[in-house]
Amino acid sequence: MTTPVPSAGRHLNCQHSKTSFNHLLFLLLLVFLRKVFASSPPFAQTYTIKHSLAYVNKGNEPKPLMRAWMCHGKTHKDMVDKLASAGIVKAPINKQALRSVDRRNYVLREELSYEDTPLPIGHGATISAPHMHAHVLEDLLPPLLRASKNQPTKPLSILDVGCGSGYLTAVFGRMVGRKSSREAPPFTASSSVLNDGKVYGIDVIPQLVEMSRTNILKEDGDLFDSHTVEVSARDGWKGYPEGSPFEAIHVGAAAATFPKELMKQLAVGGVMVIPVGPDGGIQYLYRVERVGDCGEVVGLSSEGESKGFQEEDYQIRRVLGVKYVPLVRTD
Repeated sequence: MTTPVPSAGRHLNCQHSKTSFNHLLFLLLLVFLRKVFASSPPFAQTYTIKHSLAYVNKGNEPKPLMRAWMCHGKTHKDMVDKLASAGIVKAPINKQALRSVDRRNYVLREELSYEDTPLPIGHGATISAPHMHAHVLEDLLPPLLRASKNQPTKPLSILDVGCGSGYLTAVFGRMVGRKSSREAPPFTASSSVLNDGKVYGIDVIPQLVEMSRTNILKEDGDLFDSHTVEVSARDGWKGYPEGSPFEAIHVGAAAATFPKELMKQLAVGGVMVIPVGPDGGIQYLYRVERVGDCGEVVGLSSEGESKGFQEEDYQIRRVLGVKYVPLVRTD
């Protein structure tokens, strides 16, 4: 008895059905991806101040920094190595600077020194998680390298707004400190070397300024001796005009809007990293680069000259979703 053979027509119908089903799945996948990308913020684009604030106010949920919150270490070196393994800190300069400042000296609870999490330091303030500090360093290194290359003899100027317990201020100090101030491997990235410079740490809360000073003196006091670092009580919204213009500005608290007085203190080519958004609401970390000098450059404009603030001088890029304490005003 012979086994019946399926007809060619039936075989073709099965193939056609399979092809149609795969085509339908492909179309559904395209529709899904289109919705995902349409709802995701285009972080690579640049924005105006108005557009940036409008995006936050619409209630768009921020995206987390991938592989963050997981870089806990048993020792300080272990924590930094994990940040590097996760791809959060990449540049050798940043890695060495982080290794040179022990976070243990800048927290209140020593047993949590190397946890990848923000920690309270009193007065309603916190020290940011290590992965956030590493991310900030990566964003601020390029303008420092560029300025060092373009003007090899000009000292760099860095402003750390909301210096808190002093940790990141000290790390910045290790990046631009006089190379003789502490024995350490040379700070190099490829063939580029950072100029010496000055770091200004400011905080609106005098007790935190004193905490910064005390903590830096524990093991990093040579940064004061070499005049690489200074800390003082100031309103972060107003910045530090005496040290302006700055190649890099870090703001460690969330501003309700973009602080124009602070932006005017950026050097052309300089970059500010700042969280913006309402207290308790949706906040984003922004990278603000100064690309023009149509408006006032504090510290360079002629005496009596007032060109004001010109938004076209700046390129603003949204980086990632964050959660910070508010940047306090004094007026």
